[in-house]
Amino acid sequence: MFYYISLGIGVAVSLSFVFVRTSGNNVRNLIFKSISSLFYLLTAVFAVIENSNAQHYGSLIIMGGALGLVGDILLDLKGVYKKDANEYLKGGFSFFLVGHIFYVGALIYYNKIGWLPILISLLVSVAISAGNILSANVMKIHFGRYRRIVFIYVVFLCLTACLAVYAAFATHSKSMILAAIGAVSFLLSDIVLSETYFGRGFDGKVWLFINHFLYYAGQYLIAASVFFIN
Repeated sequence: MFYYISLGIGVAVSLSFVFVRTSGNNVRNLIFKSISSLFYLLTAVFAVIENSNAQHYGSLIIMGGALGLVGDILLDLKGVYKKDANEYLKGGFSFFLVGHIFYVGALIYYNKIGWLPILISLLVSVAISAGNILSANVMKIHFGRYRRIVFIYVVFLCLTACLAVYAAFATHSKSMILAAIGAVSFLLSDIVLSETYFGRGFDGKVWLFINHFLYYAGQYLIAASVFFIN
């Protein structure tokens, strides 16, 4: 019961934030964002409490979500305290990066994914990340001093998505289908975020809305996958 309550309230709060966020960076929106992010974490926590089969998978997902919550706060602090924007941006990327390591661990552990699919997924992820960096000039994206952290982060971001999609096709389970849709939504959100942070012409209200909508959809779907583990 608490899972559905947390999910329902969380989705409502997060949707409200998505609309409010377009008004810009300020302390009020930072607090609102923190509350929104807390609810996807609570959704995963209550899913573990109510599903005894989800203890190991769910614990790793909770850790990934907790790190994402911290990353959320740091990335918004970048806009509030602009003189320290570089440090907050690096910190945000770092926390999300480690969060994806936990998501990857959860997928591998629960699905008992073999080394070959992991290796293939990793190679695909490295290729995508390298292509992202190498095509930056063509796409008019300027990573500058963040080139290295962006490369490493995108590897693990894509690895989460690749392994989740593999698990969905391999198991056909509701939990892994939700995780796959969530991971792909997360990936799409960060594509928009990359353009917003490092490109030009993608920092308008519409793009902010799309970025946050996809992000919260991804996090809630990943959290919901815990509830359906069997």
